[in-house]
Amino acid sequence: MRCLFAALPAVLCFAQDTDLPAQLARLQRLPTEQVRSIQARLAMDPAPADKKAYQELHLAYVLASRTSKEDPKGSKELVERTLKTFETSRDPESQALLGALMGLKINASPMSAITLAPKAMGMFNEAQAKAPASPRVALLRAIHLMHTPAFAGGGVKVALPLMEAAVTLAEKEAAPTDPWAPAWGRIESLGWLAYAQVEADQLGAARKTADRALALDPGNGFVTRMVLPKLQEKAQ
Repeated sequence: MRCLFAALPAVLCFAQDTDLPAQLARLQRLPTEQVRSIQARLAMDPAPADKKAYQELHLAYVLASRTSKEDPKGSKELVERTLKTFETSRDPESQALLGALMGLKINASPMSAITLAPKAMGMFNEAQAKAPASPRVALLRAIHLMHTPAFAGGGVKVALPLMEAAVTLAEKEAAPTDPWAPAWGRIESLGWLAYAQVEADQLGAARKTADRALALDPGNGFVTRMVLPKLQEKAQ
């Protein structure tokens, strides 16, 4: 059920939205305590394990990325545990998340880049080859490349076209018929594109992109806390 009071705090909307797959589709826009609550609900849900596998992986990625600064040890342990559990996954959506988790491990342990960086890019490249129309694969690859040093083939200039492509793919993507299938990406790709545009000093474009994201999700936490303050700072 869609929350009709989009301007209210997310916790109030969460209370009205009791459909677990619908909550999973907007996972990255929910406060961390709600993400943890959804993780517990998913663990108890009677759906088959293969149906829940992607969502469990996505939950681990969201929690590990959010807690990487406040609880680096816990975040690192979650990343390592998740990589071990899902290392044999070969569907493209899961491969992209595994590549993103490897990126988090590299951030926590830079020396691991020697072995993990090629492995992560291999995951992203294979995922994109299998699912070229997936906005999530394009977006996660773009985020990874944005945080990769330029000497290693990354940087914001490399990531921007991928983020633009993710936005386009998300706008074209039809809603999945399987309620457990990955369904996030439209608002997230707009938020990250706006962030990358600020980093690239494309401030006018960033403002327009941020407005597009906020039109779909007023009060979006990533845009309001990460994009707009950085945009204001650079505009001064």
